[in-house]
Amino acid sequence: MYKSRSFLELYNESIGVNLTVLAALAAQSINISVGFCQGFSAVLLPQYTHEHPNVTYEQSSWIASLGVISNPVGALLGGMMVDAVGRRLMLQSIVLPNLIGWLVIAFSETYVFLCVGRFITGFTIGMSTVSYIYVAEITTPEKRGVLSALGPGLVSTGIFVVYALGAFVHWRKVAAICAGFSLLTPFLMHFVPESPLWLASKGQMKEAYNALFWLRQNNSAAQQELVDFTKDRRGESMSFAQKLALFKRRRVLKPFALLMLFFAFQEMSGIYVILYYAVDFFKSVGTSVNEFTASIIVGGVRVLMGGVGAALISRFRRRTLATASGLLLGGAMLGAALSHDALLRLVFVLLHVCFSMVGFLQLPWIMCGELFPQDVRGVLSGATSCCAYLLIFLNIKTYPRLQACLGADNTLLLFAVCALLGALYCLLFLPETKGKTLAEIMRQFDSEKAPPDPEAAPTPSAATPTPVIPPASSTTPP
Repeated sequence: MYKSRSFLELYNESIGVNLTVLAALAAQSINISVGFCQGFSAVLLPQYTHEHPNVTYEQSSWIASLGVISNPVGALLGGMMVDAVGRRLMLQSIVLPNLIGWLVIAFSETYVFLCVGRFITGFTIGMSTVSYIYVAEITTPEKRGVLSALGPGLVSTGIFVVYALGAFVHWRKVAAICAGFSLLTPFLMHFVPESPLWLASKGQMKEAYNALFWLRQNNSAAQQELVDFTKDRRGESMSFAQKLALFKRRRVLKPFALLMLFFAFQEMSGIYVILYYAVDFFKSVGTSVNEFTASIIVGGVRVLMGGVGAALISRFRRRTLATASGLLLGGAMLGAALSHDALLRLVFVLLHVCFSMVGFLQLPWIMCGELFPQDVRGVLSGATSCCAYLLIFLNIKTYPRLQACLGADNTLLLFAVCALLGALYCLLFLPETKGKTLAEIMRQFDSEKAPPDPEAAPTPSAATPTPVIPPASSTTPP
């Protein structure tokens, strides 16, 4: 009897792990569309400028950067909406700007409509950061890193697919394919539950328990996680002034500042320039390989290294990975800047792409879902992403002028210096989140000298018992 029960528990636990992985994949599938949006300008610009030779350098930079300029707006709106409507519904609603934007691009007849379509699809990128919040809230500390790292890996998959399509297919057909693919995420999210932590934060304890049971397939584990969460959750009755004070706390301001500096170093290391200007970038640095072929190689390398990066995140500390990644990609960009051999320069650029995927690229986005308190996680994650996308926009928009002023070699040298400085910053200041629960991560930012936190857990005598109601059967649907 004992052996039979142990086997059953082990079997249910393995099912729970698989269901959690499937739920994370469903949420992260939106990042394939993000990859489509980010990589599209690299294949659009060469084809479009060939069809319309009168398009100026300034107009080309707007086509590329308009896919970024709406990212901050999407991130901010998504951050404000996700705490109100929930993580699941937010991920499903992203289909609207995504589908509309791609259709406008596919059927655009003028430069203006092309720009409008790029602007609309940019909302998808900004709003998609909710996928990291969802994954952080449904996973255990042991699985959170690797499942969160699936996001950047799937972004790379989308980039690779759009690069490959763009080398052989007209850009209008590529846009139509991207429009059809945008329906995948809302379809998949229909079959998975809402975030249990969000449900519990809204007082929906029965629904939160059912969602946790679906994910864990273990009654005691689901109850214990729900009890642990309610211990760390603030009281329900708060005045507007108290809610506003949440944004002034050390545990909010410190992670926000740390992440913004991390993003600044990340974006000035050249990662997004290579991404958005792939074909033109390889022309400018003078590689001996066909530009489209080189961009497809970069896309393939990103996909491969995305998998490697996910594996490394599950084994090494965040600070260690970020520091090593920054040092290596800085060294690779330095090699590209100093090399005069075309083939060797291509190798260094590919190494830069490889090393960015093992920490520097994905960690800031993953940590957006980890570092903020539950009550303001959606808004603060959206605000952080908004500021990050503004930096990306400035980086993408000014790159052509920066290259014209400094030259290709000096621009690469600037990227190398920023990456190396970023590695030093990560070594000294980046908080560690590997293997820690979200509550434990929050406690890193508390200070004994700080005034009482409005989010502080209630004392045991004042704690409200968790109304856990077991489901009617072990097959409770989400």
